[in-house]
Amino acid sequence: MKAIPVSVLTVLLVCGAYGQEYGQYSHYNFNVGGGIGFPVSDTGNFVNNGANFVVGGGPNVNHVLGFSGEFMWHDLPIKNSVIRQLAVPGANARQYSVTGNVILRLPTHGEFGGYLIGGGGWYRRNEQAIAPGLVPGTVCPPFWVWWGVCTTRLFPANVVIGSNTSDAFGGNVGGGLTFRLPENFKFYAEVRYHHATYGRGSIDILPLTFGLRW
Repeated sequence: MKAIPVSVLTVLLVCGAYGQEYGQYSHYNFNVGGGIGFPVSDTGNFVNNGANFVVGGGPNVNHVLGFSGEFMWHDLPIKNSVIRQLAVPGANARQYSVTGNVILRLPTHGEFGGYLIGGGGWYRRNEQAIAPGLVPGTVCPPFWVWWGVCTTRLFPANVVIGSNTSDAFGGNVGGGLTFRLPENFKFYAEVRYHHATYGRGSIDILPLTFGLRW
């Protein structure tokens, strides 16, 4: 039997190590995070920056390609100028979404990595106009007794004087950076553009999210 040349053996060992490093991967991915979202396009004319929260998970096809189903909640604080135009004491809005997304992971550089993500799904927008009022109750809450405003079994609360809920199909696209932590956890920072067209207009937001992936 002929001896294998040292150069060929070295190449085989390197290729084997590379295949072992990138061939082994977790079969599932999960993420949880939160941050702040910025309204863009016409949405910025009506709402301020708002908090967002996202949680998701799904299967990985290999170390590059994965899928993730995500739930997102995004606050849409109504601008004071809009509330004055509505001639109501107060108003609030929020958007929920359940989406299916594709994750494309980029080559890592040491502890740092990156990925692209995008997909689509169901989006729901909810708005409420509210006004302060007195609500009848069977028990005066201790806080209002201490505050001195609980009388005749009534206590102050925000009363919804009008509301609306709309559903739409929407999509998102973006990307993020990751930093490897112990126990296969990764800290991530992500920017993603979300768009959903409702019957009375569209919502365009750009959430900046920080969290953990594993």
